[in-house]
Amino acid sequence: MAEYTPDGYGQAARAVVESANPRLILVAHTSQGYDLAPALAGAMDLPLVTNCLALRFEGERLVATRRLLNEKVQVEVEIASSRPIVATVRPGSVKPAGPAAGGTVTVMPVRIDPSKARTRFLSIERPQVQDIDIAGADIVVSAGRGIQKKENLPLIEEFAKALGGVVGASRPLTDMDWLPKTRQVGQSGKTVRPKLYVACGISGAMQHVAGMKDASLIIAINTDPSAPIFEVAHVGIVADVLKLLPATLKELKS
Repeated sequence: MAEYTPDGYGQAARAVVESANPRLILVAHTSQGYDLAPALAGAMDLPLVTNCLALRFEGERLVATRRLLNEKVQVEVEIASSRPIVATVRPGSVKPAGPAAGGTVTVMPVRIDPSKARTRFLSIERPQVQDIDIAGADIVVSAGRGIQKKENLPLIEEFAKALGGVVGASRPLTDMDWLPKTRQVGQSGKTVRPKLYVACGISGAMQHVAGMKDASLIIAINTDPSAPIFEVAHVGIVADVLKLLPATLKELKS
């Protein structure tokens, strides 16, 4: 159990569910989570809803918010069941709750039968180059097609460094390999909740906004005054980012 295996974790999860009979089983929608959750639901014949952005109970029904059709449509799914419901939740989609008073943790010992494990953990092979995890950054400066060409990325990087932040990107830039996919903000990338989010030349498509709309302060820079990004920005600046950032950097350095 020191390392994840679907059979070992599956046995443990089934034992806990059978003993506790919870109303809802929450699993992170990660590579491990979307391996474990369907297996658990299938083995115990439980209802399953995946990749949820929000969950709430209305009486006896669970209402889950999720997206369909390549993230283009947001829907609410209702599940009514007398049995436990398994739900996977997208990391970063829910704001952290404050500390709960009087909460307790119940430790439930379970027995694992190694003979029933069909897989065995061997080792982890990590990439030699580790990129920055933008999801945990307090300041994110993201670039969009408004920066016009890859050669202008150093300007974004310099500005992010001056603010003490990291560089993110909209999907078009990662699709063109200007930045790695790990820097992509949006529904098909990372969901971020920084203290400051600066959108540089990003129009504000729904898929991108979904990944950054909960930032504490959003500053948007775009030449188009009708760009959708201004609808979610706290501060909107109608300007050419390639002219504004050099002037801003000059002021920051002085």
